Amino acid sequence: MKDKKSNRLSLAALALVALGTTVVDTTILANEAAVEALAGGPTRYNILFVILDDVGADQLSLSNPAGTDLASTPTIDAIAAQGVNFSNCWAMPECSPSRVCFFTGRYPGRTGVMTALTPTTLPQSQCSPFEVTTPMILDGAGYHTTLVGKFHLSQNYLNPAGIAAPASNGFAEFNGTLLGAPPYIDPTIAGQVDSTTVVYSCGFPVSGSSPAVCACAFPNGDCVPGVDALECLSAGGLPLVETDGTPILDCSAEAAARIDWSATNGSYAWPRTINHNGGATQVVPVRKYANVVQADDAIAFINAQRKLPKSKWMCTLAFTGDHDPWQPPPPSMSPTTWPSDLPLACEAQPDVQDPSVQQRKLSDMTIEALDLQIRRVLLSTGLAHLNKSGALTLSLPDTVIVVVGDNGSFLTTVRAPFNPTRAKATAYQSGVCVPMVAAGGPTVTPGRRCDKMVNIVDLFQLWGELAGVDVHAAVPVGRKLDCRPLLQYLTQPDAPSAREWNFSQYGTEYMSEPCYPCLISSDQGSICTDTILTSEQLCESQGGVWYGPTDTNPNPTASDCCDLWTQMNEPAGFTIVYAEQQSLTDGRWKLIYDEQPSCFAKKGAGDYEFYDLTQCFAADKLFGLGIDNPDYDLLASGTPLTPEQEFQYNRLLTKLTQMQADLEPCVGDLTLNGVVNSDDLAALVQYWGIPSIGDLNNDGTTDGSDLAILLDNWGPCAN
Repeated sequence: MKDKKSNRLSLAALALVALGTTVVDTTILANEAAVEALAGGPTRYNILFVILDDVGADQLSLSNPAGTDLASTPTIDAIAAQGVNFSNCWAMPECSPSRVCFFTGRYPGRTGVMTALTPTTLPQSQCSPFEVTTPMILDGAGYHTTLVGKFHLSQNYLNPAGIAAPASNGFAEFNGTLLGAPPYIDPTIAGQVDSTTVVYSCGFPVSGSSPAVCACAFPNGDCVPGVDALECLSAGGLPLVETDGTPILDCSAEAAARIDWSATNGSYAWPRTINHNGGATQVVPVRKYANVVQADDAIAFINAQRKLPKSKWMCTLAFTGDHDPWQPPPPSMSPTTWPSDLPLACEAQPDVQDPSVQQRKLSDMTIEALDLQIRRVLLSTGLAHLNKSGALTLSLPDTVIVVVGDNGSFLTTVRAPFNPTRAKATAYQSGVCVPMVAAGGPTVTPGRRCDKMVNIVDLFQLWGELAGVDVHAAVPVGRKLDCRPLLQYLTQPDAPSAREWNFSQYGTEYMSEPCYPCLISSDQGSICTDTILTSEQLCESQGGVWYGPTDTNPNPTASDCCDLWTQMNEPAGFTIVYAEQQSLTDGRWKLIYDEQPSCFAKKGAGDYEFYDLTQCFAADKLFGLGIDNPDYDLLASGTPLTPEQEFQYNRLLTKLTQMQADLEPCVGDLTLNGVVNSDDLAALVQYWGIPSIGDLNNDGTTDGSDLAILLDNWGPCAN
């Protein structure tokens, strides 16, 4: 074994030289490799990639045939009817890891993006600027690419690139939001209402089950009397109200003067960030329903490309819906009307303590609005038309459309038979199973279902296949990819499975501040997390109780969920969201590793759960693979495993152990090429004194301590 410490002094001298060294430009390397890897013969296709935020498999009838009263999605249904419905697609349990997977083809353990980004997420847990992403490869292969809507592979907080974070990850053309969700809903209606006396949790005044009628003021000084409050928001205005929340029917300059026009408000007033032509700008707020704006931007890009002769393009349309906080979409965008006997509320408020019923209804309405926007994009760009009977007919000879969810649905919106307590932020079926449909281009035998195992990392390879690029040749040597071929399922109805295993994982991130307990209570019990709801406002927006520091009490009530559980006298029905989960399946048998909190250490089964998905809950209704509820854990059943079960358990355990070892990060390999060398040294020095991917000890600053760690790991990576 080499003596790494013996190299430290000589290599430290090299660090001084690196101050003037140019960091390797992986974008150029990727582009050159992509051009060299062009197939030079097969047809290359345009790509429309649509991402539905927090829409798990439970939400759509295509992926949940056992579901009832689901959202109406005729557009997505039409895409599946004229393409392929992938019934066995796995994502990661949260959005940021999944989004990085879409565009790198690498599991979270390799990218370091293990969970959803928050304002306190350090750069080493964001998408690295040294990752080779799809736009880097496709732009180098002659494509025009853009991403509109939600980004969330990286962010401006603590990131050296700031609001140019998308460009730093190869998305030179970006138009959308860097937030992980719509902004918090503003119950003060832009500063007009004293929210201690009245709470309008949807961000506009309501009267029972309906929006109130108010005068509608606009930023330019215009005002229209007697307008439905939701219609007012949809038009870019703000309803006028007294400080006690009483609607103002007639226009009043005095009332309009109280409005804070800079305030954000969910999907109706949100911050837009643009990366374009090497520049980055931000507009706060945009006063138009976000999902409509995102569809508008996609339409503009596609139409501009279709006017260019022989243009090849990829448009990623990443809607911010169906992520919370939920607000009613504009009235014209959902066939569902609000029930007259249900108070109109979006979050907890004094007269509606548990808004879960409302949130489920709002989620359905949002999904229906998204479906309508997808239809509008297709019709407005000529990618589809309505036939004589009024049915949507795709016109995609040179274009492939893919629609996918990014992770399981959130707790309050999960639909049966999926499990709301094992959904988003878990590696159980309800957290990783997502809908995916694809159509157009080379697709044959439309209207079929593909039950083969597919992972969202495979989309990275699909983008390359559609562009005639070998992605494995287009990334630097030493870069490990986890993607498998996907195009074959569109072109060959009987294509063999490209995957022997499917895998998903979730983990903790490196943060600039500690995370404290947030407790969410429901009919299914109490769920505590000290890893994903990282602030009092974020916790309370989910209907939770925050036990960390507050404005009035700087001392946390509990340090973590175990501490809180002990303080509460260890109640039954208290569940803690695992700090880390991994799941592996061969298509039938499923093994789950969950890092148990110290207070919940299991007896006997250790940190593993084992399921036969063909025998799990509702398997007969869900394409033969059921929901891995606790009662179906073969290791916890109290019955010894049969010889076959024992064999399958050991087989999966061996594979998962191998994967865990293979996914261990190579400390110091900042440029992600399988070796710690002068390129990594130059990268570290480039970020000296600030948070960066070179912050190897995770203290928020890149400095001498990190340099020492890098030098200690000099040389080829172990795995």
